[in-house]
Amino acid sequence: MQMDARGYLETREALIQAPFEPARWADALTSLASLCHATSAQLLSFGPTRFNPMVAPGVGEADVMDFLAIGGMDPATNHGLAAMLRADAGHVVTDSEYLSDHDRRRDPLYNEFFAKYDGHFVSSGVLFREGGRLRNLNLFHHRRQQGLGPNESGLMARLLPHFAKAVDLSIQLEGRAASLSTNAIEQAGPATILCQADGKIVAAGRKAEAMLSRGDVVGARDGRLRLSCREAQAELDMRIAAAARRFAPESGSVMVQRPCDRRIRIACVPVPEGDHNRFLEPLALLMIRDDDRPMLDRRAVGRTFALTEAETSIAELLIEGASSSRIAEVRGVSVETVNSQIKSILSKTGCSKRSEIPNLMRMYLSL
Repeated sequence: MQMDARGYLETREALIQAPFEPARWADALTSLASLCHATSAQLLSFGPTRFNPMVAPGVGEADVMDFLAIGGMDPATNHGLAAMLRADAGHVVTDSEYLSDHDRRRDPLYNEFFAKYDGHFVSSGVLFREGGRLRNLNLFHHRRQQGLGPNESGLMARLLPHFAKAVDLSIQLEGRAASLSTNAIEQAGPATILCQADGKIVAAGRKAEAMLSRGDVVGARDGRLRLSCREAQAELDMRIAAAARRFAPESGSVMVQRPCDRRIRIACVPVPEGDHNRFLEPLALLMIRDDDRPMLDRRAVGRTFALTEAETSIAELLIEGASSSRIAEVRGVSVETVNSQIKSILSKTGCSKRSEIPNLMRMYLSL
């Protein structure tokens, strides 16, 4: 009991320091594993589209890919995840609650993944749960350790609020750092916003806040970025999600027309992962600036050639020299759809080949 008390206090001390000294997270997890007689401990988060090993010593990118490939994010495959998604914050879940010894021996996650970490038994403590979003502590026990006992389960339950408080403080600190970074970037020129994959605004620089408050073209509703143009909104949503989840290796831009017939360009780029944002949701950096290039008079084009909004947008991209694959990427459609729409543009404009479209459309550029 004296050893348990000392280990408990050591874990709490590490958690007090961890938000300010990231190396102390590993100390807190090591101390927890020792207290609970486990082989290792990890701090994890799950979302509808993302698994994040926030602090998981010894777990690399290849391990994460293996976990995803075997169905680790699917509650139908990962029975522990399913159990945690039914549990309240502060609850300790052991695999004996949802898995028999017979099923454990046949379970692919245990045999092909957990076994690499001496994870014959798995226990979890729920730190946070909201819908499909979850943060939890994970403990692996070797076969000889026989899983989490009642005394160890009680110790883990007592420490869960302290882990949750430390994680919440880390999220607040990272959010504050993100806010400072947007103002620093704005000193170079563009209005700057940090968004999660679903468009939720995490931080906005002073220029961006002023733009959002005006709301003439770019605004905010329910804490999410909103554009006045429905088509541009769909394209922006796709760009933000791709950048935040690091699906877009190149910067992607969305053009939005102002009421004064000028336009703005919104560039979406991924925020690199690291110690500075290990607890925040995946982020996209949006840089908003006035676009000084001549723009297509969409009303004149629509009136003259009866082009749809989608076809007019494609015509703009053709002026910029974009390929069909690039247009498909920007618009979030298939290459076949783009080529079909280009054929429609050719038919409506009377152009005999694709290369003639930009020359024709340049006649409708407004300076």
